[in-house]
Amino acid sequence: MKRLLVLAGLCAGLCAGATAAQTVDPAVLRQVQGSLGAGTGAQDAGQGVDEAARGGTPLPAGQRLDTREEQAVRRAQARAELEFLYRPSAVERDYRQRMGVVDLRQFGYDLFESVDPSAASVTGTMGDDYVLGVGDELIVQFQGASNESRTARVARDGQVVVGSLPPVQAGGRSLGAVRRELEAATERTLLGTDIFVSLGAVRAASVFVGGEVARPGQYSLTSLSDVAVALAQAGGVRRNGSLRQVRVVRGGRTLSVDLYGLLGLGGPPGVRLQDGDRVIVPVIGPTVAISGNVTRPGIYELRGPTKLGELLRFAGGAVRQRGYRMAVSRIGEDGAERFLSQPSLETALVAGDAVQLSAGSAGGASGRVILSGFVDNPGPRALGAVRDVAGLLGDAGRLKPGSYLPMALLVRRETATASRSYLPVDLAAALDGRQPVPLRSEDQLFVFSQSDIRFLNTTAVRRIVLGQPNALSQCLSLDRLEAQVRDSQTSRFTVVTRQAFLVERNGRTELASTGGTLSGVTRSADAAVRTGENLAGLRQRGTEQQGEEQLFGPGTAETRRGVENDGAIGDTIAIRAQCPVVFELEPDLLPVLIENAVAVGGAVRRPGAYPVAGSASAATLAAVAEGVLNDVSGLTLDVARGQGGAVVSERVEVPDVGGEAVMAATMLRAGDDIRFNAAQPQFEAGAVLLSGEFNRPGLYSIRRGETLSQLIERAGGLSAMAYPYGTIFTRRSVRELQQEGLRRTSRELTQGLLSLAARSRDANGGGVVAGQQLIEQLNTLEAPGRVVVEADPRVLAMRPDLDTVLESGDAVVMPKKPNFVLALGDVANPGALQFVAGKDVSNYLSEAGGTASTADEGRIFIVLPDGTAQPLKGRGWGKGYAGVVPPGSTIIVPKDIDPLYKLDLARDITGILTGLLTSVATVAILATN
Repeated sequence: MKRLLVLAGLCAGLCAGATAAQTVDPAVLRQVQGSLGAGTGAQDAGQGVDEAARGGTPLPAGQRLDTREEQAVRRAQARAELEFLYRPSAVERDYRQRMGVVDLRQFGYDLFESVDPSAASVTGTMGDDYVLGVGDELIVQFQGASNESRTARVARDGQVVVGSLPPVQAGGRSLGAVRRELEAATERTLLGTDIFVSLGAVRAASVFVGGEVARPGQYSLTSLSDVAVALAQAGGVRRNGSLRQVRVVRGGRTLSVDLYGLLGLGGPPGVRLQDGDRVIVPVIGPTVAISGNVTRPGIYELRGPTKLGELLRFAGGAVRQRGYRMAVSRIGEDGAERFLSQPSLETALVAGDAVQLSAGSAGGASGRVILSGFVDNPGPRALGAVRDVAGLLGDAGRLKPGSYLPMALLVRRETATASRSYLPVDLAAALDGRQPVPLRSEDQLFVFSQSDIRFLNTTAVRRIVLGQPNALSQCLSLDRLEAQVRDSQTSRFTVVTRQAFLVERNGRTELASTGGTLSGVTRSADAAVRTGENLAGLRQRGTEQQGEEQLFGPGTAETRRGVENDGAIGDTIAIRAQCPVVFELEPDLLPVLIENAVAVGGAVRRPGAYPVAGSASAATLAAVAEGVLNDVSGLTLDVARGQGGAVVSERVEVPDVGGEAVMAATMLRAGDDIRFNAAQPQFEAGAVLLSGEFNRPGLYSIRRGETLSQLIERAGGLSAMAYPYGTIFTRRSVRELQQEGLRRTSRELTQGLLSLAARSRDANGGGVVAGQQLIEQLNTLEAPGRVVVEADPRVLAMRPDLDTVLESGDAVVMPKKPNFVLALGDVANPGALQFVAGKDVSNYLSEAGGTASTADEGRIFIVLPDGTAQPLKGRGWGKGYAGVVPPGSTIIVPKDIDPLYKLDLARDITGILTGLLTSVATVAILATN
């Protein structure tokens, strides 16, 4: 129905444009082709993908590039789902139970799974032995005296007539015989003319397919079709049908077809179907099974007498060509299962036999050692050639750059118990001969990279140690670690969480980032410390993201971000990138490394947990932690060692001269804790900006603990026009706190104005709209971050306690001395008034026209040039204020908000906003003068 509608729409569009020769809209054509299944083949899709990959026409919005790799991943996922849904047949269930092989299958039945039922193509060379029949078409080309091409079809009487040549009997004869007869007739009839005959279209053949097939029935094929094409049309052979005894019934005789020839076992069947043939698939015949150390285990159908050697050839031969053993299980006449004592390749098989091949002894190989992990040439070595670890690896100079030397793991098979043990190996000591490590047969040495060790300190590992679920469930090593943490309930893995900041959130322990430094903790970082809301996720930003690049290779973070929104494919790529290969191959290695780690913190470039074999010096631990910071001084080592149930602490002083020897002599063992304590850096992280009336203004780096008077002295002091009383001192941390105060005031004002609007007589809601406008303007304000400080060098010299200690990010503006006083708020004529020494507040307000009738005279206050404010008590316009009015001061007359609910908020909202912005305006005026 959908296709009819689309065609109807296309016809209507064509009819509407029939008055002129017009082209059809390509979009309409593509829509019709898409509805009819045209133009969407794999070739077209591949061309579109290739164009987009080459940077050609961009893909439409909402579509993504579908690469061949992604298609391959989806096919693999589909095959995995089909494997999960696979249901074994009765034959397979019986052999699986007898042989203990859970995935044993019948051989050959997947032959028709990927065969196109319509793949009866007419391509390739047609031999002269092809038998012509009614409906076949011949293409005849004359060259010479007569040059023409004719097409002739075999008529119902079996004859074919080509031009002026006499009729030739073709039905039932081979193509070669008909060609020779036509050549002879041409030589007799057309002098000087050659004839060339080839086969054109072939006749149709109606074939019945029945028996053990998925869709029995009558099928229309071509005369070139064989048995495989007919079975593909019928949906393939069911697993209870025979592949080796397929029958083709033709007239009064029966042909037997062995489909194993299509699978590479024997010659391919040469039976071509004819019209009226019947293809019958009988029930499966006698079977035997083979499994174990063979290339292609499976259940095979027998056809006549078969020897064990032939079955082994069916299975592709033994994986190990020598040294294997064979066992044949046979069901006797009494139903009992017995094993043949000494089977050979000449042993004759009977129906139901189950053959098992085993390679070598059950204990595995002998006389070898295996090198694995972060090496260029992993694999087995002859034990006779390498007797110890040094002989296996050579020397430290031959290891790959980035190898982790303090600990490798030697996995050894204990002969007495056949269990595996994990022996830590100090590679540096083993390679230089200080601690030689002899090897045994079947030892496997794992060498780790520094990136593998950094994986121990990732957030994913730490969360599991804290008892939280594994967020990377596809990592086998993390699954194993999670199981051990859950089962042991001990503190043997907590060494990886000692350098993490922990908070309590929703009743459980979480990881959090402290952010910033203690001297300047930002509001967001402070909230994270207190509440844990800024949790460290599976991939932290900053340093840990850089570590991620080193851990998983350059560009990993960008690649992962590009595929994270790409469904299951992106998830799989991201997860595989986060799981080191060595731990996925041997999941038990990760818990062993954590158990043998030392916690390293303090003034090193990469704090964390680092595994050691036996013991390691502080110098070695500092080296694997990427070294001690360059700008440290007064270094001490705080060492905590576990002895029994107690912790013994020790402080080691590291002198500036000979400190390397002290660090090399300080030894630590697994489970210990060391912190490299150093004095704070002498310089702040950032600079301080001086602007205005300084003799040498500019950007100054500051020392830790430097004061404002010291910096003013470094800047050459103040100019003659400087006005220290009006100094504007701003600080970044104060600005953030003030901004949070503005946000809080905005929320409270929102609630208050809504309540006030509800009490007013503004029936149309104008007050609410005006209140919203006020809140929006308040939210756009930027807090100045001003701090009231004393900046006069003369005062600071007498009062050192008023000298402000500077921080990075501070800004100091030294204005010129102003000659005005501001009168703002609810006055008749707000503005700037001429400063006159000795004039009081009342005189300035009189010059401004006095206060308005709506002014709140009981709350008049004055903002002094240094940023402080003083209330003017009483209604006498400043008579209660005893101080003088210095230049640059601002007199604020607020509005009386008690009767505000009686007024129209939309009319008076501007006045309210003016009062709220006064302090900000004062700072701006002083900063520009």
